[in-house]
Amino acid sequence: MSAVEATVEALYRYPFKSMRGETVDDVRLDGRGMAGDREWAATFPDGRVGSCKTWKHVRRLDGLLAYAARTRHGRVEVHTPTGAVLAAGDPDLDAALTALAGEPVRAARESGTPHFDIGAVHLISRSSLTALAAEVPGGTVVPVARFRPNIVIAGKWGPGFEDDWIGREVSIGETTRLEITEQTERCVTVTLPQPGVPRDKEVLRVLAKGRNTNFGVYAKVICAGSVRFGDRVRVS
Repeated sequence: MSAVEATVEALYRYPFKSMRGETVDDVRLDGRGMAGDREWAATFPDGRVGSCKTWKHVRRLDGLLAYAARTRHGRVEVHTPTGAVLAAGDPDLDAALTALAGEPVRAARESGTPHFDIGAVHLISRSSLTALAAEVPGGTVVPVARFRPNIVIAGKWGPGFEDDWIGREVSIGETTRLEITEQTERCVTVTLPQPGVPRDKEVLRVLAKGRNTNFGVYAKVICAGSVRFGDRVRVS
């Protein structure tokens, strides 16, 4: 089969689970996924971690999308809705998260409980985003932030081409290789508001009707390496 090519349009990392993240120009991928991704999470006394939903090892904690996490000089900084900037692990951040949850919560690095829901690396394509925007009533742009991908792929193929990659290997840049494992099943998270992104229940309705609530794909890293903006993406 001839090789299929595309390029990396954008890279996103989320240093704190279920908070807004950051764009990066280059990053390393290894067996855990993207370096620094979901490194921290709001953690309850029972070990479950705060998320936008309740499912298996995660527990719903509303309001996390109002916070943003960034990696600066080797540490994770959290920008709170009040404008404060607090380091992950700062007792003041624990106090803010506890107030948000209404019960004791602390920021903790990943240890026994994984911070990923399912796949370690999440990819979507620009063509699929464009097609979805045309299906949502009003034909408005669907912000990438609704889907919280790690990698956005640009290519000349039609929408959904990434779904055809399931079970296949994808090479990015010089050395990084991924195995595409499954489609990404969507939940209420894609409808939630966040700064610059309004609440929109129609997005999930459209996905449920035409795509069995799937959008994007998960992957696991089978050969570690660095990934950069503009890198060539190949699958054969």
